[in-house]
Amino acid sequence: MEKIIYVQLLNEGTKVFRPVPAIEVGNFIFEIMGSDIYKPEDETWEFLPNTCVLVEEKKLSKKNVLVAIKEQRPI
Repeated sequence: MEKIIYVQLLNEGTKVFRPVPAIEVGNFIFEIMGSDIYKPEDETWEFLPNTCVLVEEKKLSKKNVLVAIKEQRPI
């Protein structure tokens, strides 16, 4: 099932997160989609499309969201 997770943008001067589509492939493990929206000339994502990541729930802008925290192989 596709969900929106948040990936940190690097080199922004402050913590900024990009909402990206992802597919759940395990318990709190998602494969990042979004090849169609990834523009490396405009922003640097901490994790690239087609990467599997572990997520954790964090509060961003007063709401709880799933944030990619590290690369993770599906189990």
